[in-house]
Amino acid sequence: MTTVLVGYAADQAGAEALALGRLLTARPQGQLIVCTVVPEVWNHPALSPVDQEYADYLAEHAQETLAGAQALLGEAEGVQYLKHAAKSATVGLSEAAAQAGADVLVVGSARAGVSGRLSLGSVSSEILHLSSLPVALAPQGFEALPGQQLTRLSCAYAGTEISNSTVLEALRLAGRLGVPLRVVAFAVRDRQMYPSLAGYKAENMIVDAWRERTQAALERLQEQLAGHSPPISVAMADGESWEEALGQVEWQPGEVLALGSSRMGMLARVFLGSNASKIIRASPVPVLVLPKVG
Repeated sequence: MTTVLVGYAADQAGAEALALGRLLTARPQGQLIVCTVVPEVWNHPALSPVDQEYADYLAEHAQETLAGAQALLGEAEGVQYLKHAAKSATVGLSEAAAQAGADVLVVGSARAGVSGRLSLGSVSSEILHLSSLPVALAPQGFEALPGQQLTRLSCAYAGTEISNSTVLEALRLAGRLGVPLRVVAFAVRDRQMYPSLAGYKAENMIVDAWRERTQAALERLQEQLAGHSPPISVAMADGESWEEALGQVEWQPGEVLALGSSRMGMLARVFLGSNASKIIRASPVPVLVLPKVG
């Protein structure tokens, strides 16, 4: 069983994170935990009347927030609701996820981006750089109908040794989530205002060579993992931008895209490289960022 902790606030981003958490725990029946973080209150040696009033206000606010989450989830059974006091939302969610033994931490998208796309805010950015758990990000406007299930986990693939480790971690998680895994490689040619000195013909030759090597790597990977559970498929797409490349891929309703962390990050932590950041902004589906393994 997969345990998913959702960082919930009484706003649209919180509702989107809640919808993604429900999707991730729909099949097989997983454990959904809804957590709201409240500021810590100084309580030693004793609360002053003003501090007590503030503490009561925070408790009431947390109760109302969780009641709102419960109303959004409707008749969902087995959901745990908790409040966690901490000095910041990032610390609180990290602590709550560790204490609950969560497998995945879910947060919503900042409001600065475009509907249907992901935009990182201060909390989600901090969570991505500090979490030792996979972090799932819900795009703006994300919805999941009651009973809708996760259909497939796709994993972005770069054809490197680190990318192979990411695929294995994604395969393990797909097994826990009860869905097939698809490994997808993206070739992106970011056009500049002027061509390089070698010209576009040479650039196309380089991309074509990369495509051949990566296709061969994908086929070897598929052969090596043949017979494993869950089943694995491969795909490749290219474009002159990340938006175009991701748009070339067929996405199922209820699909999530997994990304690996940069090799430059801290050990066993989530750390985004430049390509991962671009994929997050361009992805038309929720993204699951995996911590670095090993």
